[in-house]
Amino acid sequence: MAYLLKSITGLGLFGGGIALANVKLVNLLETGTCASGNTPYAIRNPCPPGTGGAILLLMAGIFAAVIGAGLFAARGTPSWAKNSPQRVSTFAVTWGIGFTATGAVSLLTALGNDSLGQGGELGGLIVGITFLVMGIPVLLFALWSLIESLGSRDEGPMSMATSLGAGGGTVSTGAFEGFGTPAPQSAPGFGAVARPASASEGDRIAKLQTLAELKKSGALTDQEFEREKARLLGES
Repeated sequence: MAYLLKSITGLGLFGGGIALANVKLVNLLETGTCASGNTPYAIRNPCPPGTGGAILLLMAGIFAAVIGAGLFAARGTPSWAKNSPQRVSTFAVTWGIGFTATGAVSLLTALGNDSLGQGGELGGLIVGITFLVMGIPVLLFALWSLIESLGSRDEGPMSMATSLGAGGGTVSTGAFEGFGTPAPQSAPGFGAVARPASASEGDRIAKLQTLAELKKSGALTDQEFEREKARLLGES
């Protein structure tokens, strides 16, 4: 809940602050250079009413955007993405968007607005070019970092599949030991796991049991039993 609250509030303050600052910047460019107050000389271009308020709102928009960017950067990590690394710096994104947007608005106003006041066109060009130079490289860097992080995340499953398919499609079973299927182990006290008896060995054991039962019942003497036993054990 705190993550969503900080994210929404931070984005709202940042976007609203940038919009307010740009609107008031355009108003001041339309006003141009002016002066006001009690002066001992005549003012050639007095400031229209509301100019001071526009300056204050411009500064308020800048402060709101900075506070919103800081709040959004401090939003933390959501519970559903705690193991995911941060893909791009929030500072780089907000810096790039803020300066690029303000520079574009100022430059377009200077080039396309015919109602600019005295000095408004020059001021708009200076602000626009300066802000674009400060914002565009950082914004491009943030976008490049985001693309690289997405690419590295997609290469994870592909690299595993490629490694399993290397060598003509032959996969070693040893790579899967420890992932739910235990590897064969030797029986305690023996060097290797005993192999199951073959069919001939099973027949020989059955015949020996039969001989033992015949001896027990008295049908075979001890000498006959030992002779037949030796014959069976000598067979290979």
